[in-house]
Amino acid sequence: MHHWLARLLASLANAAYPIAAFAEVSDKEPSICLFWRVSLVTAMLCLVGARIRPWVGVIILAPVLLWFVGSFLDMHSWDVEPYLLAEQGIAYFLQAYAALGLILCALLIGYLWNRHGRP
Repeated sequence: MHHWLARLLASLANAAYPIAAFAEVSDKEPSICLFWRVSLVTAMLCLVGARIRPWVGVIILAPVLLWFVGSFLDMHSWDVEPYLLAEQGIAYFLQAYAALGLILCALLIGYLWNRHGRP
């Protein structure tokens, strides 16, 4: 069989049977479980660190906050967000933000605990 005939038949077969391509983006983004693991460990460290000295909690928070911001920027990029929303649903986004909120609450509680413990 000639090459041009094989290409023609392959093109006709593809045109007759179109296949939708799905953008699987969930495997390229952090999992919800990872968000919560990072959040729980960082929240405990920030709580204890801010209880000892408030600036210790902020120093602990800084690199994790950069990771969260990078993840959020990636999650909300125009070429990822609609597909991630379709695959994971709104719960993925809500839990990612709740995980960051837990860290910030722990830092605030540690700071208030430090101020309350002072004479």
